[in-house]
Amino acid sequence: MLTREDPAKRSWWARVPRPPAPDPLDAFSEDEVRTCVAYAKPRQRWALLGVAVDLSLLAGAALTTPGRELVQWAAGLAGGWAPGRVALAAVAVIGVRALARLPFSIRAFRQDVRAGLATQRVAGFLRDWLKARAVGLVLTVLPLAGLVLAARWRPPGWPWVAAVAAAALVAVLALLGPVLIEPLFNRFTSLHAGPLRDRLLLLAARMRVPVRDVLVADASRRTTRVNAYVSGLGRTRRVVVYDTLVRSSDHDELALVVAHELAHVRHRDVLWGTVASAAAAAGAVLLAVGLFDLEAVRDALGVDGLGDPLAAPGLLLVAVGGLLAAPVASLVSRWSEATADWVALEVTGDAATAEAVERRLALENRADLRPNRLLVALFSSHPPTMARIAQARLWAARHGDYNRAP
Repeated sequence: MLTREDPAKRSWWARVPRPPAPDPLDAFSEDEVRTCVAYAKPRQRWALLGVAVDLSLLAGAALTTPGRELVQWAAGLAGGWAPGRVALAAVAVIGVRALARLPFSIRAFRQDVRAGLATQRVAGFLRDWLKARAVGLVLTVLPLAGLVLAARWRPPGWPWVAAVAAAALVAVLALLGPVLIEPLFNRFTSLHAGPLRDRLLLLAARMRVPVRDVLVADASRRTTRVNAYVSGLGRTRRVVVYDTLVRSSDHDELALVVAHELAHVRHRDVLWGTVASAAAAAGAVLLAVGLFDLEAVRDALGVDGLGDPLAAPGLLLVAVGGLLAAPVASLVSRWSEATADWVALEVTGDAATAEAVERRLALENRADLRPNRLLVALFSSHPPTMARIAQARLWAARHGDYNRAP
């Protein structure tokens, strides 16, 4: 067994190599590649069509006479009560968009059923869909209404106060989301005492990541996909693994997946992601204030200003402008994922297991093994499967392919 310097004591910001991805036939059979591509490509096309429909409806609600009339009718149900008018205008737009996207969600669910990836019945899927839409509705309508009402009443220093409030809301959700929102969709139990739990806690300690608990999520009630993540900040942090991963993985595979997730924490990816999201929320508020001060924008949206109760569709349209930053966000995310992959290799010293994990994730989750480069650049948060396998092989070539369990 080879020994070397503990990676926890080394620089965690070292430059990570990104070798070119080989052909997927170097790691997968023709049948495996064909199966994954046949699943992924139609799903991508329908997802893009769903986004186009969603954006068209939002633009219609904000910029066309029929759309404005629908929003005005919904707002009128609250009479002259300004908070109610704001809330109902937002609910009308969000509700129409959700209903328009439902057929696309159902199609994706049916595809998962046919592929053996979904374990839910339609009723269970619809319950989860409704819960997700309800949570999204609350987390959208309340801040939106608060911003419009603040612009309407204009308390002293209100734009900056609203920006700070938006940033604070993002931080609070990052802190409390694991406690308040995640339990709405999954049940969590502590991983039972034993060698696996001890190994994961020892791994976290070695990587100097304080972890309160190791939890198992009952993901198998809806899917066969495997996953793990670290949620929460500070004292609320916990490692979460899907029960599908616990049941079907050997301990080496699971430890490598968890090492990858702990590397994100070690690099403060979660913290910096929260900071970036908070800053983006604050910037979006100030941008909205500036845009609604422009006469051309007010005329295009048919509103008197940001304080108009019917400003909700325009605000949501401005928020969609964040899609323009998607390529940059995706690039940063892929870099952080590649870095976490490298750190997991450094910690576990097990390139063979890393490649096995990537193969398994691709096959069980039906990853696109022949991804479109433009779509990767625009939307992919993770490097393609073959790029990750190439990285594991490069690490093995540099260090020797040895297995050193943490």
